Amino acid sequence: MSFKILLLVSLLLCSFATSASTPNCQGDDCINEQQLYLSWALGYGQRSNPLHGGKKLNLVLLPEIYYYSKYWFFDNGRLGSSVALTETTQLSIIGQLNQEKGYFQQWFSGNLLQFEANTLTMPQFSTSMDRQAPFQVAVSEVSKRPTAFDVGLQLDTVSHGTMWQLAYWTDASRQHHGQYASLGARRSWQSPYGKWQVSAHLHWKSAQLIDTYYGLTALEVPPGQEYQGRDSWQAELRLNWNKPLTERLSVLVFLRYLQLDSAMTDSALVRSDHVTTWFGGVSYRFF
Repeated sequence: MSFKILLLVSLLLCSFATSASTPNCQGDDCINEQQLYLSWALGYGQRSNPLHGGKKLNLVLLPEIYYYSKYWFFDNGRLGSSVALTETTQLSIIGQLNQEKGYFQQWFSGNLLQFEANTLTMPQFSTSMDRQAPFQVAVSEVSKRPTAFDVGLQLDTVSHGTMWQLAYWTDASRQHHGQYASLGARRSWQSPYGKWQVSAHLHWKSAQLIDTYYGLTALEVPPGQEYQGRDSWQAELRLNWNKPLTERLSVLVFLRYLQLDSAMTDSALVRSDHVTTWFGGVSYRFF
């Protein structure tokens, strides 16, 4: 039912869409219609893996690709359409690959385009430790997790220089049969040392989604060790910095910290209660 509602809203958006640009943009935040943007960042970084037997994702060459037309846009793996509700608010319908699969498969295509140079977050501090569970299951010991495609509605609005975002997603591919949502705020500022951006998000993920990827069945674990996923709440912090060197060349650093709750860490698959991502390098814009 939720997918049918999203489909109906998408048809209405296509009928009334006027522009896919950022609401009330200023300066470098503005997006030119019908112009392809392509840049590559070369450097080094890592994304940790919270799963037993899961490999860290090394980040060396990161693409950033987006294109905005009058009625639709592609933005680093997201395909969608937007309608301006007011001068400072817009509503979008968006489709993308679900990112949970990326912890199970290192060469998952969704891993390539999820690290945008202009939006990523906060590092791990030494007080957090890996979880030591009495029973552990490695990624290689469980059945293959599905690749899912989700569609969602996203509301963006600007107030007093802060971008607020509310998003709701549902499974259009009928792989995890779940939903998830997020509420976040993002603020940017310019200094003599470069441009800074900080953001915070609160994510909710349904029990069906958590169970599909982190649940354990009697076919995967001994009797009595099964795990059924629950609704999950996850907090995220992001920090990004970049400084232009020339019109096309810039240096950048981004940090990200995602805190996982007991709905995930109670699974014998999960060894850590957080995911950290960091990257530093040089970005070159081709278009």
